[in-house]
Amino acid sequence: MEIQFSDLLNRHKEKPVVITLYGPSLNNHKKKIIESHDNKDIIRISVNNWYDYFETQPDYWVLSNSEPRFLMKNLIPFINRTRIPVLFSDDGDFTSKDLIRNSIDSEWMAYDQRHWQGKKCIDILKDFKKHHDTNKNFNFTKFGRNQTMWQPPRCFSMSGHSLDGLCCKQNIPVRVPIQEHLQSLCNTDRHYSTGDTVAVHAIAFAIIMGCNPIYIAGLDLDYSNGYANKKQKDWAQKAVGPNAWAPVRKNLENDLDILNESAIKRGIKILNLNPNPWYNSFKLSDFNL
Repeated sequence: MEIQFSDLLNRHKEKPVVITLYGPSLNNHKKKIIESHDNKDIIRISVNNWYDYFETQPDYWVLSNSEPRFLMKNLIPFINRTRIPVLFSDDGDFTSKDLIRNSIDSEWMAYDQRHWQGKKCIDILKDFKKHHDTNKNFNFTKFGRNQTMWQPPRCFSMSGHSLDGLCCKQNIPVRVPIQEHLQSLCNTDRHYSTGDTVAVHAIAFAIIMGCNPIYIAGLDLDYSNGYANKKQKDWAQKAVGPNAWAPVRKNLENDLDILNESAIKRGIKILNLNPNPWYNSFKLSDFNL
């Protein structure tokens, strides 16, 4: 069944949630997270290849990835077996919506993450170029009053936008991106960027659902530390490749700051279970229910 933001609003109001990610710090609390989830003391939101880290399924599966193994057309049999509600970005997943509607029995939602104010990517990039040509700087605030997402080196990869227009065709009819929806819901001054990690969208969904507190486990944001599952080896390539965290650290921290501001506006606490993060956006905490 296809759902919308309105279906998720306050769905789990005041219910504790744990967002499980892949950094090694996940292992500090993994056993207790599993026990708490089994006892239904928490809900669990997991992302991408969560099945490499947990034997039990989460309550929600958030996807933002164009790799073949994460495309909805390839996940349909698994989703129907597990009946996990799936929240996926269709900016890079072009699976036919008719196929999904006719094939999936559980809840699903396709969300937009880059078409600010309903504009096509090329028009957003033209607006940025016009600003830069006129002002000779990168302090572009037209969209979400967030100039950080346009700073080098991020702007040199189009700040999360695309020139091929394929993702823009997904946004017909025009939808409100998750970032603008959250900004409106929380009445914040800024919205977060297109996102350099699916974690930001998972946090946004938890805020929309009214979960409180929001525990975040495994948000290390440093590929050089490897993963919580030592069998996963692709971190070594990612640590030196274009998806490395270091070049976009300023944008990452800014996004996390904005998400924390958004949560506070709704009276929600975000608690970081990573004891030694390089970012300072969230209050550090043990996993205490």
